[in-house]
Amino acid sequence: MFSKSQDNVFTMKAQKLMAILLTLSFSLALFGCRKVNSSFPSVEVTSTETTETTTVTTETKHFTHTISIASPLSYETCVYIAKLYALKNSGQLAEGVSGENITLDYLDSIDLPFALNVYSTAETGCNADTLRQWQESGSLPDIFLTDSFDEVVQAGYAIPVTRYLSDETLLTPGNIYPKMLEQLYLNNEYYGIPYQASAYLMYADMEVLNRAGIQEISFKQDLNSFGAILDTLSGLNAEAMEILPFYLAQGLIPYLPISLYGDTYRSVRDGKTLSSKSWKDSLEYLKTVVASGKAYESLDTETVSTFFQGMSPLLSRKVGIWAGSSDEVSRYDNYMPNTLVMMQIPSTDKENYSPAMLSVYPLCISSSCDQPAETVKFASFMALDEDALLLASRLDLKEGFLPVVSSSTVWKNMVSTQKYGSFLSPFQSLMQDAVYIPAVTEKQEYEADLQYIATHLDSLIVEKITEETE
Repeated sequence: MFSKSQDNVFTMKAQKLMAILLTLSFSLALFGCRKVNSSFPSVEVTSTETTETTTVTTETKHFTHTISIASPLSYETCVYIAKLYALKNSGQLAEGVSGENITLDYLDSIDLPFALNVYSTAETGCNADTLRQWQESGSLPDIFLTDSFDEVVQAGYAIPVTRYLSDETLLTPGNIYPKMLEQLYLNNEYYGIPYQASAYLMYADMEVLNRAGIQEISFKQDLNSFGAILDTLSGLNAEAMEILPFYLAQGLIPYLPISLYGDTYRSVRDGKTLSSKSWKDSLEYLKTVVASGKAYESLDTETVSTFFQGMSPLLSRKVGIWAGSSDEVSRYDNYMPNTLVMMQIPSTDKENYSPAMLSVYPLCISSSCDQPAETVKFASFMALDEDALLLASRLDLKEGFLPVVSSSTVWKNMVSTQKYGSFLSPFQSLMQDAVYIPAVTEKQEYEADLQYIATHLDSLIVEKITEETE
């Protein structure tokens, strides 16, 4: 079902990645040695996605070409990154000067290498529908960040970039996470450049936990410690229901087999998945959580209606813990800015971290781009160059996202400085062995899995509980 899980495709993908990395190494040696998304209810936020284009026309008259960019970065940040790109390409970046400390006044004195058009998108990028609208208006951007990788490739909006990456020095194994690049391989080609990643984890509202006498919790959790928290929260409901310990047990279904057994992501619609030990054990554990009245699935319709009174459960301030992804942190922070914390999805041993479970958001090059070689080079600089990333983090720090490069300096500046960076920093040591969730790279298949979980597994669990507790 998932193309990347097929052996022959995986082999071809690995061979092509190895060829790119070997070419890079050789060159360097020569030159220097839930219902679909029902686990995470809709929260009213102001979307930054738009089809508006910002252009500085006074700077375009002496340029030979224009590059248009669709991303969450502001126009000003894109301009400064382009000027830094020109500066580094010319070899004029002084020793000791980096994206971390270069002054904006100095960058103001540098000429842009090309004209820029900038489209503003949501933090996770644009989807195929937005690209279709841009294309119909005759203004498809050259570079775009997307949260729907497979869809934009299948729709023909993105071109393969393999041949343009073959001599890209930023793709060295010491700079990137090779497995992350592999996620962007479709139809025997690479169609994207890793730009940012998000991690799957659990959230907790300490206001709710404090009411149960829990003053602090560890990021590291195993089934025992997680169960103890749920037990303590349940104690508040001894006489009448005051809180819901855990929202949507089904929200953990795709991830618990990975955190407990180090499994790879498996499509629940594959007949072999449900018969595997990792899935059987994970479902059995979640079944006990629901049976003990600690999860949303434990409640009948009348109780849900009375308890939440039509409000989204996660905005009611009556839910203790729920599963989600790190890129949603700003959404929840809007409603619980002083009490929101993160925990890992439970492992088998509280002393160890669970495997990192990531989704990668890529930059793609559009089919309308008339200078793909130069555009891919600039996109790679935006996504993978240490100085570009340091400069961007100074000007446009994004909450909830992880770097796609291994540089400790980048991690320090991009993650440690985030409001919730202390929860995300541990992922740095886990990135090389991360398990990738296809929420972006195979979005259509992933959403079909979530739909299957919502319509089949939830009812299956409830039926089993009914049979065993009658």
